[in-house]
Amino acid sequence: MSNFSSSKMLKFLITFLLRVLFATTIFGQSLFIEEADSTVIVQRDNLVKAKAEALKDAKSKAILQAIGKFLDFDSIVSLKPLLRKHFLEKPDFFIESIRVISEGNNSDLTEFTLKIETQIFRSRLLSTFNQLGLPTQKELTSYRNIFLIYDTGNFIRNSKFSELFLEKLQTRLNSYLIRTNVIIIDNNNSELADGLPARLKLLAKKTIKKRDVIVFPLLELKLRLSTKPEHSQQGKISAQLIFWSQQEGISESSRSKIRAEVELNYNSWQVDEIIQLILDKLTLKWTPIVRKTLEMYQGSGRQLNLKFKGIPGPLEEQLIIKTLFKNKPHWRKLSLSTISNNYITYQAIFLGKRESILKDLSSISDAPFRITSVYWDNNYLVVELQWEEIPAPLEKFKINLLETGLVESNYPEIIIPKPNLQVPLRTLKKTYILPLYNSVFDHIRHRGDSTLFMIETPSDNDVEKPNLVHKLSWSRLGKTNLRPKITLFDQNLKRLNYYYLGKKKNISLVFELPEASEKFFLRISDEVGFLKHVAGSYQSFRYVLRVD
Repeated sequence: MSNFSSSKMLKFLITFLLRVLFATTIFGQSLFIEEADSTVIVQRDNLVKAKAEALKDAKSKAILQAIGKFLDFDSIVSLKPLLRKHFLEKPDFFIESIRVISEGNNSDLTEFTLKIETQIFRSRLLSTFNQLGLPTQKELTSYRNIFLIYDTGNFIRNSKFSELFLEKLQTRLNSYLIRTNVIIIDNNNSELADGLPARLKLLAKKTIKKRDVIVFPLLELKLRLSTKPEHSQQGKISAQLIFWSQQEGISESSRSKIRAEVELNYNSWQVDEIIQLILDKLTLKWTPIVRKTLEMYQGSGRQLNLKFKGIPGPLEEQLIIKTLFKNKPHWRKLSLSTISNNYITYQAIFLGKRESILKDLSSISDAPFRITSVYWDNNYLVVELQWEEIPAPLEKFKINLLETGLVESNYPEIIIPKPNLQVPLRTLKKTYILPLYNSVFDHIRHRGDSTLFMIETPSDNDVEKPNLVHKLSWSRLGKTNLRPKITLFDQNLKRLNYYYLGKKKNISLVFELPEASEKFFLRISDEVGFLKHVAGSYQSFRYVLRVD
């Protein structure tokens, strides 16, 4: 073969491999796997029908499990009718492929069991969530405030029905991150023809800040009974949920055309049952109203550039987001722009007037930091921070290493220091005080997890300055597919050094601190850190750490 032909063949192979790799990457990002099983009763020896029912049930379970990756449990329960209609009735739309893992009958042939593996379209799930106006758990979205005019008759308004109904309604709206400010009106007979001015007039009487009437979307809920339960246990209840557009240029006759109307006949005034049924029906029809409400938010507010100074690391950044922006109704669409050694910048939308931004940022309590300065610098709102976090104590080690199953009984005890302390089980870890000459047990639970220890360096009795030379012993317990990393920081959380542990189970090292060091910090983490959509077995590790 000539050199020219060899060169062409090599180029072809490289191009082919790159295309395969690219396709595999895209494929991996667009699909994910769910397993599900189902057991059905075989009716009248009809095995074909039983197989079909088991497959249908297993596919629905797989989709429901997939939904659980994006919605919290409360949302899945409260929005069950909506999810059943848009996801479970046509599961094949979301499934790319199915592989049967196992199938078979029980010993007396009365039951058929099927287990399947499905590949689910991520994009189709997310697209459906978007069409329904449902934010997923991975979206950093704050609660959106709305005004809700509650208009109903005296009997319902003055009974426990209203209190329970509004509570259950808010539970369902929580799934959309919508928070209601309820305006209960008394003996009001406003017709739809009275239009928006009549509603705004009501709000002006009920609210202190008239500007909020413009900022927040306006909905109206009308409940009507055909017969009072005290006169007859049978009757009819109807509900109307109406979106009142405040957009200019819309005629009054067209403002309230976006509405959801439902009606329910009942034979007995069972409050819990009636509320459940009326909300189930309303939930199936209110998507256009929800979408209009969200569109109003998207079209309002001002785009801001934020610059934060004084954020020492990623854990502190998480605390900033949680404290200042999460579940705050005036902030939405927060996105990270740049990271540098001196500052971090974000883009966000603020729903409100410019002069109220500073007030909103400063209205925090129980935060591990304080805002020392807030000012405008060209197009940026600059926020300077000073951290005041008090390190948390460790807990006493409560179990035996042998009991965990992570250490063999014949494993040399001298290699693994016996821990006397452990990191508490918490969702959001803190900085923990690790006294010298102590061993601590900890569990890094996923690729993006980390633990930060603070170690004080007391002075020797005979020497005025502290001891600057220290020994670190680290032992990994059990298997892991991660690559642990130890990072050393000085007393000001400035990085001094880092140590890649790779696949080593045990390591012992000596390091020296700068002069006049009263304390230092150690962070235990994965070498790579968080990777989107990456999961698998042994994506965690346990370890014992000792500092002398």
